[in-house]
Amino acid sequence: MPDVARYPSRPRRAAVVSRTRGRPAQPALPFPGADPAAVPPVRRGKEEPWQRRHLARLLFSLLTAILIANALVGDRGLPAMLQVRREHRELEAAIAALRATNERLLLEAERLRRDPAAIEDLARRELGFVRPGERLFIVTDPRARAPTDGRPARQRLASNEPRAGDLLASD
Repeated sequence: MPDVARYPSRPRRAAVVSRTRGRPAQPALPFPGADPAAVPPVRRGKEEPWQRRHLARLLFSLLTAILIANALVGDRGLPAMLQVRREHRELEAAIAALRATNERLLLEAERLRRDPAAIEDLARRELGFVRPGERLFIVTDPRARAPTDGRPARQRLASNEPRAGDLLASD
């Protein structure tokens, strides 16, 4: 047993059940003139564990709310992301259409390089060319009005320009 004179005894505290883990806690020392009902001020760093947990939850909730608000609005928010995805789909469709057109034009260019009949067909269709000795018949609908470009009808007919709705016929 230790020497009592060497180790002065401290006053014992009454056993009180603590709020934290169910262990008996030591009551506060009785100070003269102190109100037992008054709560002593809590100094920074001396908080109770429940206070630290509450503060941690509060900070976590605040951080989560900020992140959610940032995800919903802003330059990189949800509406902006949906807009970018829609533009991406539209651009992919436009690229696919351009690739198909490019492939068709490449095939047509190759056909025009190799096939003289294709060149003739294109000249007849696009430029209105006829072979020597062929007769050109212009069939018009009498009920439809002929488009005018400001020139008299005789000048339009005298020129060799095909008109919309004209049919080409050969002998």
